[in-house]
Amino acid sequence: MNREGGVFSGATETVLHLHRAANAVRQHVEQEVLRPRQLTWTGFVVLRTVWAAKRIETRHVAEQAGISKATLTGVVDTLSGRGLMRRINHPDDGRLVLLQLTRKGHRMIRELLPESQTAEAYAWSYLEPGELTRITAALRGLVDHLERSR
Repeated sequence: MNREGGVFSGATETVLHLHRAANAVRQHVEQEVLRPRQLTWTGFVVLRTVWAAKRIETRHVAEQAGISKATLTGVVDTLSGRGLMRRINHPDDGRLVLLQLTRKGHRMIRELLPESQTAEAYAWSYLEPGELTRITAALRGLVDHLERSR
């Protein structure tokens, strides 16, 4: 690997740019959409995950959001404290907890989704539609490849 002048080769350079690009999009959405509502990226991801599932076990939310259960606990405490989400005892197993959005949480996600999609579209707007389709397919393929190898 050649590090002179900040140049990396092959897969390493791709991973570095992928990481920087993901962070840049995340920061753009946070700045334009989430920060005005005092919401973090992780809080938004948790809201979106619970909204999509309607009602979901905490362990599945943590897995889908890519965060630890401990991190999820803090995020859910914050979102619940703001009246956006509620914890529900699992009907079949008292050890498990389900998450569900409140009406206020549903209103917020309905406002946030179009705005976040607009901010995300802006981030990719320099690409031609075919380029975006190819990048999306490549990233989906990468995830599928790595998940199959587990």
